[in-house]
Amino acid sequence: MNISALDKQTAQISMLPTEAAHLLEGLEAMRDELGEIADELISLLRGSGIEPPPKPDHVRTEYAGPE
Repeated sequence: MNISALDKQTAQISMLPTEAAHLLEGLEAMRDELGEIADELISLLRGSGIEPPPKPDHVRTEYAGPE
């Protein structure tokens, strides 16, 4: 993520679509805690075509202990 433009009222950032997808996922997960700002950012991300990353088909949960 890079700040493209910054002034006293606004900040413009640029990021890769994969970073934006993970940001969207985190904002949606914490929507209740973050309130209106999360809703606004979620709307902006979705409005620009960003979708959360797809869920994996299978999550590996084996434990490989220390050797």
